[in-house]
Amino acid sequence: MQGRLALLLAGLLVLASPARTFPLKLPPVDDCRSTPGLTAFRNRLTEVVARKDSKALIAMLADDVVINFGGEDGPHAFAETWALSPSGKSDLWPLLTKMLKLGCARSGKKFAIPSLTMQFEPDADEDLFDIFVVVAPNAALRSGSAAGSPVIARLAWDVVKAIDQSGGAQTKIELQDGRQGWIDAEQLYNPASYRLFMEQRGGKWMITALVAGD
Repeated sequence: MQGRLALLLAGLLVLASPARTFPLKLPPVDDCRSTPGLTAFRNRLTEVVARKDSKALIAMLADDVVINFGGEDGPHAFAETWALSPSGKSDLWPLLTKMLKLGCARSGKKFAIPSLTMQFEPDADEDLFDIFVVVAPNAALRSGSAAGSPVIARLAWDVVKAIDQSGGAQTKIELQDGRQGWIDAEQLYNPASYRLFMEQRGGKWMITALVAGD
């Protein structure tokens, strides 16, 4: 899992360097639905996240769940990393809430959420960290970062490049047709950002990793 992420979806252009071509749009796919037991597991995870139930989430983790590429693993390290507590104030909950709405893609015997993370190869292009997918349908691309700036376009699942991330809640992006504008940063997701892996072991589905980066 520490190597390159596998390119899973047929029909997409190969992301080659230096002449990099990205798909214009990347809507989520759902490979979980056709896998026995996985839909029930994901539904249970969604319920646990909605309740911010730390104890129930820990019970869904593998004993060797990977939390970073530095060698840390296990439920205890997971809980410490995300500061899980009965208060429900961890940054993990809004992150998982966002991720669980963004599809599910097969990666060998594992399944990954969001699905978009499996359609890029982070090692292949140093600029990938500037590439994002607009993950909110009907997202407004505006001419400026100020609230109420004129809307240039409405976007949904577009693959875009970030050219200015210094605006805090707003990010300046460039569409593949060259148009530029500002968008709510929460409406973007980077393929090298957090991805959650699920795997069946001993007939039981469990979370085996929640990692970010390359």
